[in-house]
Amino acid sequence: MSRKTKAARRRLNHPFFRCYSGVNFVVFPSPIFRACRHSLGWAKRRGKVTGLNSLINKLAPISKSFLLAFVSTMSVGGALAEQNEVEWREWQPAAFVEAKRSGKLIFVDVGMEGCTACRRMDEITLTHPEVIELLNANFIPMQVDSEARPDIGDRYSDWAWPALIFMTPDATQVLALRGNRLPGNFVPILEGLIKALADGTLSADSSAPLAAPVAPITTQLTLLRKQVRSQMDRRLNETLGSWRANGMGSTAGARGLHLMYRAHMYDNGELRRIGLQTANGYLKLLDPVWGGVFQAYFVGSGRPLTVIPEKRISGQAHGMMVFAEAYQLTGDVRYLNGIKKVDAYLQDWMAAPDGSYFTSQEDAAPNLTGRIGTKEYWAFRTDHERRQFGIPPIDHAVYTDKNAEVIRAYVRAFEATGDMNYLGVARKAATTLLTERMTGDGWMLQALESNRVAADRRMRKHLVQPRPYLSAQVWFGSALLALYGATGDDHWLDDAERIARAMGTELEDQRLGGFYASKPDALDSVVVPRKPVELNARAAHFLYDLGVYTKNARYSSLPERTIRAIAIPEAVRREGKIIAELGLVLEKMHGGYVEFSIVGEPRDERARRLFARSRASYHPRKLVHYEKPGRYPEREQPALYICNVNFCTVPIYDPHEITEHLEGFRAPAYSS
Repeated sequence: MSRKTKAARRRLNHPFFRCYSGVNFVVFPSPIFRACRHSLGWAKRRGKVTGLNSLINKLAPISKSFLLAFVSTMSVGGALAEQNEVEWREWQPAAFVEAKRSGKLIFVDVGMEGCTACRRMDEITLTHPEVIELLNANFIPMQVDSEARPDIGDRYSDWAWPALIFMTPDATQVLALRGNRLPGNFVPILEGLIKALADGTLSADSSAPLAAPVAPITTQLTLLRKQVRSQMDRRLNETLGSWRANGMGSTAGARGLHLMYRAHMYDNGELRRIGLQTANGYLKLLDPVWGGVFQAYFVGSGRPLTVIPEKRISGQAHGMMVFAEAYQLTGDVRYLNGIKKVDAYLQDWMAAPDGSYFTSQEDAAPNLTGRIGTKEYWAFRTDHERRQFGIPPIDHAVYTDKNAEVIRAYVRAFEATGDMNYLGVARKAATTLLTERMTGDGWMLQALESNRVAADRRMRKHLVQPRPYLSAQVWFGSALLALYGATGDDHWLDDAERIARAMGTELEDQRLGGFYASKPDALDSVVVPRKPVELNARAAHFLYDLGVYTKNARYSSLPERTIRAIAIPEAVRREGKIIAELGLVLEKMHGGYVEFSIVGEPRDERARRLFARSRASYHPRKLVHYEKPGRYPEREQPALYICNVNFCTVPIYDPHEITEHLEGFRAPAYSS
């Protein structure tokens, strides 16, 4: 049962409805009751009004008889209105065929469960009778969970959440809106589109998602790297270490790591300072009570810091990665405490019994009052105070790509701190997902059916489709390589190779290169397939590391081919500041890998000491593994060789000598 249906049934059972239902339509005409109902709904979600007692206190100057009629109106009117709902379709070929056959416009609402703006759109606007009537009569409406369908999420990520997309019956995008709209301004938009379709005046939207490029780029990758640097740096707030003019978002982690990557390669103190400012920004995002990082914060002249108190596990992964990097660079205990606070939140609130992780937590607790809204709730400084007003809902869906980000973050925390508990957490989650989600063909499912999710009050259907998504493959493959580099256990590498082979079979464009967001299907002739820039960049990074580890010639050529297939100037420009993954892989390919090869049996304590010291040494481009004799001679005792594309060290037997040798591998292996 949907969130809206449950809410309607609760109102129907309310005692005020049973006592006063006979007067409501006499007192208020329909337009007034609708306005009142939606105003109250907005106020309750904002924490300004909750429950009848609070409402009566706020409206005490109004006569009791008028107030009772007012409340009755909202109870019965809202319940009756919500008996009719938007007739949602899934993003499937049948829905597009229906649109073309009927001549109706297409409306696509793309969002996610933990998104406050999505919830307002869902509960206020998409329950409005006039909106429902217009959508059902004139549109083929589709609702998509951007995390259950990461391919659609990537397609419309430029418009944030919710992304409100309008197309002609033949699936040509004509309008895209960023964020929620209230009924008063959404209805005229719908009416305008309906009229424009009838008049034949609709035109294609120039900002519509780009199709897959028809030819690879021939630009030198060094020039592309400079473009990516410039594109991100232009938007950089050097004071805050963020890419917002007045705050910090929890998805800035990869951009912060890109700064630290460059700082290390060129021994640039100013870049290092700004990168550490990114870590400091994450410290400001920490919840002081439960831990974890909030979605964003904003600062203004003379005003206190304001947070968006949603929590998403992707943001937790970004925060932990940045804290680990900053702690290993500085030894500053503040960053160590940041790691611990993110870990505490994930373990206390988001961890499933099997070791995997739920997706997100909303901002609004269920029992807020007129005096205690969301702002006051999150300002409480004790667990007890918060729990009096309930726990904000958690989305219990478990998505492979988001979990992979968390696994990588825990591995990085282990490398920075040496805390084996973090490695144990990463191993458990990865083992669970491999066991339950790797298919016989070697690719990972994005989601599974779940009783917990079935019990959630969701805005969007928890869609489970047995198809390969690029997002799940590249992030989980990267997580497996992180575990291999931290443990030296070959089975992580073997499973990473299985995923890489499956990516080639299921998702790679064999003619032009690059990878599609999902396996091509019957919709390709209607909605052109895409090769997402950032996901292909992560694919190139995954394949680059895999090539270094395996010495497989196929993987050595794929990273550049992948980048050339997707990095056309217009595609990179439109990514704006969200190109850190492309930046990171270009920096690694330009700087060159730094390979730590421990030649010796993992059973040998001397080899393990070399491995442990290599793992703990700081170098953003390092790749650590055990290696059998062959490329390097077998010696009387285990030896470490540090190599890049240009040269190798002499055999290193003493772990304490690693730091001295490593300094010679800081500079890029290739000239700019």
